[in-house]
Amino acid sequence: MKTFKYTARRLASEGVQEGVAEANTQDEAISQLKDQGLIVSDIEEIQPSHDINLHLGSRRAKEKSLAIMCNQFAIVLRAGLPIVRTISLVAEQTEDGALKAILLDVADEVAAGHGLADAFEKHAGGLPVTFIETVRAGENSGNLDVVFSRLSTYYDKRSKSRSKVKSAMIYPSFVMGVAVIVVVVIMVMAVPTFKKTFESMGVELPLPTLVMIAVSDFMTRYFAVILGVIVGIVVAIKMLKRYSDDFMLWWSRLGTRLPVLGKINVMSSAAQYAGTMSVMMAAGLPVVQAVEVTARTISNRYMAHALASIEPAVESGKPVAASLAKTKAFPDLAVEMTGVGEETGTLERTLDVISDYYDNEVATQTARAVALLEPATIVFLALIVVMILLAVYLPMFSIYGSYSS
Repeated sequence: MKTFKYTARRLASEGVQEGVAEANTQDEAISQLKDQGLIVSDIEEIQPSHDINLHLGSRRAKEKSLAIMCNQFAIVLRAGLPIVRTISLVAEQTEDGALKAILLDVADEVAAGHGLADAFEKHAGGLPVTFIETVRAGENSGNLDVVFSRLSTYYDKRSKSRSKVKSAMIYPSFVMGVAVIVVVVIMVMAVPTFKKTFESMGVELPLPTLVMIAVSDFMTRYFAVILGVIVGIVVAIKMLKRYSDDFMLWWSRLGTRLPVLGKINVMSSAAQYAGTMSVMMAAGLPVVQAVEVTARTISNRYMAHALASIEPAVESGKPVAASLAKTKAFPDLAVEMTGVGEETGTLERTLDVISDYYDNEVATQTARAVALLEPATIVFLALIVVMILLAVYLPMFSIYGSYSS
């Protein structure tokens, strides 16, 4: 399929309009335009660009950058500037390199006659589906400034929520990483030295020392094998998650069943569901389409699959809440509040409230989990230190006792 840029006028009008048409040949494109009541005065094929964009790669735009960009779009559009000029102005103000490259290309596409959402969709690898479909809905309804304002709020909330979770996990992750490295270094490098010393003394070693030496011998002898097995397991899991839908579904469901973390995963998915649905409906999308788009944005595959499964039921006229309840995947509160919103006709606002609630709950539960993890980490490290000290000093006590007697 080829793309043609045309200039034409209508039979009953003196005004000239420009646009693009897609067809296999130029004659076919002209025929399509004639069927639409247009008299073509000029038409030419748009040659596809083969330039390699070094800025984009596979990098996705950051949520914080999207929030800033959408806010700029909303402000400039309210000022009444044409859409092409608006895109160019926002691109000039954007600091994110990947996003700036996308906007510059989108400006060229829109100037050539393409729709804004269609131009963004060509960069779907760097933009979330929520953004593209919401822009499409705003474009169709003529409320782009309102839509961009809602998107700005949405991505700002998502960015802050994600940042809170990441910040909370930095310290315990660092401590656990250091602990593992220290234990490995002691077992592989320090314990073999103690082993030679104890063997030269010719004393009977206590059980803790024997256990530590056995573990050290195993790790020293099979260190490369152990490392290879760990790397192999990680790679296998990543490959299965990427290429096996059944495994990915099982893995995602397992993530919702874990102690502490499972609850956080479920609440995070519930926040994504409510926040995205609210934005979709505010943009004017029908409920069925909002459900379909939202299901594609939820990060947990099991929760996303559960939401996608209700699409046929909603399309047939059944309430969202009743359909969600049958999946038994979403929290009862989210389901009940969705039902209240449907009954009172305030679903958009109710979903926004649900999103705020679960965003706060995710932050709170993560903080609690970290608060429990920190003392647990300290206790774990203390036990490791005590075991190593006992294993090292008990033989010395035996030697001291034998000399004393």
